[in-house]
Amino acid sequence: MLKKEKIVEFVVTFCFIGKAKYCPGTLGSLAAFPLAYIIAHFTIINQIVFSFSKLNLAFVERELLSLFIILLLVCVLLFIIGLYFTTKYLYLVDKKDPQEVVIDEVVGQMLMITCCSFSVAFVQYSGLIRYLSAGAIDFIFLFVLPFSLFRFFDIVKPWPVDWLDKNINGAIGVMIDDVAAAILAIVMHYALTFTIIDWFR
Repeated sequence: MLKKEKIVEFVVTFCFIGKAKYCPGTLGSLAAFPLAYIIAHFTIINQIVFSFSKLNLAFVERELLSLFIILLLVCVLLFIIGLYFTTKYLYLVDKKDPQEVVIDEVVGQMLMITCCSFSVAFVQYSGLIRYLSAGAIDFIFLFVLPFSLFRFFDIVKPWPVDWLDKNINGAIGVMIDDVAAAILAIVMHYALTFTIIDWFR
């Protein structure tokens, strides 16, 4: 491959993770977690906090909301990058949805991580804290559930994910079905979260 083509492949396979022999989509989803945690760590350590002067929020609330906005902006940026490079890659390989393209899984999982981060705050103040440590709650609600639910909806592809996958062509089709899977997974995540909270009142 030429240098430019190699760069395109590097991006759409997310550092060549998508070239893995087994479960490239799952590995792509897993890759979103260290990326999200690095961004979160950098944001918190460097105290990158927006003012939100009109909202009259406490520092911790402003910190969490700032982190959410930054992660959301990263999701949007990754989506745009994914669209651009996936368009070029599909032209190179002449395939509809190559399995080695995992930038879509990274975007979907990042969106899932970003939107589900607030669930921990609800659970920490529920009766579940009497049975599980804060670390165990973080692990379950920041990793296990977000990862498992996103992979479930991405693989099973219930409506409208399957419709988008089959009817939207090109790079937007590759990217958008994972975003739809993430949205369904987010809804299920909070449904399960509030059900669990209700059980452990």
